[in-house]
Amino acid sequence: MITKLKIFNFKAHYNTELDIGPLTVLAGVNSSGKSSVLHALLLLRQSFRKGRLDTGLDLNKPLCVIGNGYDALSRDVKDDAISFAVEDDSGEKCTWKFDLTGKWDDTFIPLIQKVSLPPNIQQSSLFTNDFQYLSASRWANRRLYPMDTYAVETEKQISLEYGQGELVAHFLHHYGNHRDFDVRLDNVLHSSCPSKKLLEQTIAWEGEVSPRVTMTLEKITGNTIKVEYGYTKGGDSPAIKGLMVENVGFGLSYSLPVITALLSASPGSLLIIENPEAHIHPQGQSKIAELIALAAQGGAQVIVETHSDHILNGILVACKKFENGERGIDRNLVKIYHFTRDEDKHCANAEPITILEDGKIDKQPKGFFDQTENDLSYLLGF
Repeated sequence: MITKLKIFNFKAHYNTELDIGPLTVLAGVNSSGKSSVLHALLLLRQSFRKGRLDTGLDLNKPLCVIGNGYDALSRDVKDDAISFAVEDDSGEKCTWKFDLTGKWDDTFIPLIQKVSLPPNIQQSSLFTNDFQYLSASRWANRRLYPMDTYAVETEKQISLEYGQGELVAHFLHHYGNHRDFDVRLDNVLHSSCPSKKLLEQTIAWEGEVSPRVTMTLEKITGNTIKVEYGYTKGGDSPAIKGLMVENVGFGLSYSLPVITALLSASPGSLLIIENPEAHIHPQGQSKIAELIALAAQGGAQVIVETHSDHILNGILVACKKFENGERGIDRNLVKIYHFTRDEDKHCANAEPITILEDGKIDKQPKGFFDQTENDLSYLLGF
């Protein structure tokens, strides 16, 4: 599990060092450096998976697109070098330094000196199949989902490109009722669902976004999976079936890959999730935050970028629940960062926020999920 990340001369980060916990939350205004933290990890992974990290950094595809060397390098820097460093929970460290001298127009940046990956880091989830990335731009409101047998059945991935989650239907169709693929983190099991089957648990958690929802998956011709939703009714009323994804709103399809990724995680897995709150109502966001916290408490590592106070508050509630002996997360496992931008230097600042007892935080800097209070203060005449 990654415990530290250092970023030097990359995009908005002149010299950023972050402690990474089992659950790490990145918050702050747009263009403050949050996504660049994720990009640093994604660049390392995509370069490694393409067999190129031993010689340099591949800036484009399939996880993210940075552009060329000029796009990757921080502005107003004194040298043409970018470096990333990671440390894991065994204490092993690895640093990569990439030389952009004369490479501003290039999409591959060579290493200054060849790096040998320490065994523990090479076997970490950042570089293995125990990894999922879900971007803010997810595959949504489409009844037909593509198939990719190798990506799903060998690499166990929900996304093929850019974290879209476009393979989630294939993933659920293959593993949803698989005899050897029950949900592996017991504390994420939904209380209303006695089964450990991935598909049934996914439907139960989708019910937190849209109550009484049901879902069916069907493989059809053309190497696609058809997804349809329905709803159960109370009493003897017949269920509603066969609703197209397009007719049930964005929330269900946007939350589907997030829920699936969290429920399919194993201890030690790494999940990077952008805006898990997208298109979900506040109560549903809070329940997604609860699931995120439970997965991290169960042994997965989750890095979340969010703009939602409901996601933050849901995690804080989970911390208080844990203190009270309920299902939740130990606050010591959570790292929260508030990102701001130094306008003079045009660089990112990452301010840590500490969780105290009862789910409280040690401070609330200006701009850190304070807009509701600001608006209410104005409306109430304070």
